[in-house]
Amino acid sequence: MRVVAVLAVTGLIALVIAVLTGSTWAAAVVIVAATAGIVLLLRDWRSERTRALANPAEPAPSAAAGVTTSGSALSPDEFSPDLSTDPDGPSSDARAG
Repeated sequence: MRVVAVLAVTGLIALVIAVLTGSTWAAAVVIVAATAGIVLLLRDWRSERTRALANPAEPAPSAAAGVTTSGSALSPDEFSPDLSTDPDGPSSDARAG
């Protein structure tokens, strides 16, 4: 995490210097920092992906966040319309929109 933060700050400073001064060296540092950031991102993404494939018993991120699901698919009969068709319900303008 520290490496990513240092890399981001270095890239930001180099970007500001490159824009303000027109320095080619600073622009090259920005490109190198961006490339290194992408490499770190891909490395982390691949490690998480292989970890998830190796250990499928871990709960899904939604389950860890407290979101509960019944696990069964919804049938069309379980859906209700967003707009009321009851004449005593919302006004016709509400039903039209």
